Amino acid sequence: METNKLLPEKSFELIAQVITQARNKFEENGFIYMFWGALIAITSISQFVLLKNEYYDINWYPYLLMPIGSIYTGFYFSRIKGKSKQNLISKIVSFTWIVLTFNLLILGALFGSFLKQNLIPIILILLAIGVIVSGTSVKSRLLLYSGILINISAFVCFYLDWVYHPLLMSIVSILAFFIPGLLLMIKYNKSRAK
Repeated sequence: METNKLLPEKSFELIAQVITQARNKFEENGFIYMFWGALIAITSISQFVLLKNEYYDINWYPYLLMPIGSIYTGFYFSRIKGKSKQNLISKIVSFTWIVLTFNLLILGALFGSFLKQNLIPIILILLAIGVIVSGTSVKSRLLLYSGILINISAFVCFYLDWVYHPLLMSIVSILAFFIPGLLLMIKYNKSRAK
């Protein structure tokens, strides 16, 4: 029985190929980062406006759009998943985001009243983990730096009055989700045009 042994050069070549495939798939999906950047910005700004107008009892209502966004994202990726096969890195990134999404929804729905002014910093920390894992998995410095920005903003929240947490989250979602998603999509479209 003959066994195939991979030479070190072939192993590195195979690893580089898997990372490139994951990066290409990820760049195709720059849209989803734009979608979430816009959705988070809209819901956060809406909450900030409600808080500033002293609608404290209903200030969380805009976040009811988040489960709808999660359902849309699931359909979006199930449609794409049917068109292409996922490699291990893509599966790790996808699974990380699925776990984080469930944790974010549970935190907001079940523990929001318990966490109160600490909810948004914790949400930002979880989002930072997802973006950093995505960025390091596909070797994207843009996403890695975006994740670091989100993480820093989470700690800045602890120094701000809680009414301004949604405003900071909306700004960060534009800077760290929407703009990187747009840049990834543009890069992907340019590579397809060649």
